[in-house]
Amino acid sequence: MENLELKELITSNQNLIYSIALKFKGDMEDLFQVGCIGLINAYKNYDSRFNTKFTTYAYPYIFGEIYKYVLQNKNIKVNQELAKLSMAISKAHDFLSQKYGREPSDLEISAFLEVPIYKLTEVRNTMEVISLDDEKNDVNLYQFIPSELINEDLILLKDAISKLEREERDLILKRYFYNMTQSEIAKLNGINQVKVSREEGKVLSKLRSYM
Repeated sequence: MENLELKELITSNQNLIYSIALKFKGDMEDLFQVGCIGLINAYKNYDSRFNTKFTTYAYPYIFGEIYKYVLQNKNIKVNQELAKLSMAISKAHDFLSQKYGREPSDLEISAFLEVPIYKLTEVRNTMEVISLDDEKNDVNLYQFIPSELINEDLILLKDAISKLEREERDLILKRYFYNMTQSEIAKLNGINQVKVSREEGKVLSKLRSYM
C-alpha cells in the first residue's frame, strides 16, 4: 500500500478508530496507532463480495487489535472489577431465567446483584461481543468465513452459530476472529486454560452437530 493511499485510508476512518479507542482506558494516541493496524488489516482482507460496508467490516478488526493490545500491554490493565461483574451478570442471567422461566430484565438482574443498572450498561459496552451488523444488531460471525466456502455452507454455518448461547458465540468470536489464545481468554474470564480448551471443544462439537 502506497504511503498516500495509507494516509487517505486512515484519515477517512480516523473518527471510527477514535470512537472505538474511547471504549478503553489508556493513552489515546497509543490506542489510535494500534487501531490503525486493525484498519489496515481490514483493508487488506476486505472483499466487496461480503456485501458489507467497509466500516462495518473494519469495526471488529480495529476493536480486536486494541482489545488484544490492552490485554497484553503491562501498562494498560483490563478493569478487573468489570471482568468479574461480567461473569456475575452472566450467571445471574442464567439463574433468574431458570427461576422465572423467562428472560430477566436489567432491573431484576441489578436488584439480584445489588449493583446499579448503569454498571450493567458499562460492562456490556466494555466486555460484550461487539455488533457487526448495524441493521440487525447481531453478531454476524459467518460474514468473515473464508469466501471459498459455498453459499450453502455459509447458510448452514450462520444457522448453527445463531443457535449457540451468548457465551459460546463470545468464545468462538474471541478464538477465531480476534485470534485470542486460550490462555488470554482464561486470564480475561478468571478461569484456567484447561477449562477454556474443554469449553471450546464442546462448542465446536455443538456447531458440527448443528451442521
